Amino acid sequence: MSADTNIEVLCGEFTDALTEVLAENATGPARRGRLARARAAVKKHAHYSEHVYFIAVEAAFTKWEAMQNAAAVR
Repeated sequence: MSADTNIEVLCGEFTDALTEVLAENATGPARRGRLARARAAVKKHAHYSEHVYFIAVEAAFTKWEAMQNAAAVR
């Protein structure tokens, strides 16, 4: 990833990686490398802020909760 990558793109990748880790923890060992790389990229970005980071984390939990609710309905 280049330094000029949009912060929203990086946060989206972080959100997806965190969602994957949350989902995998329920069924087996999680792959954390993708999450670590995505988190580092977000935190190193010139437009990083705690607010942006927390929104990405909250989005991951929201996606994970939706996955859990969908699985419970089945």
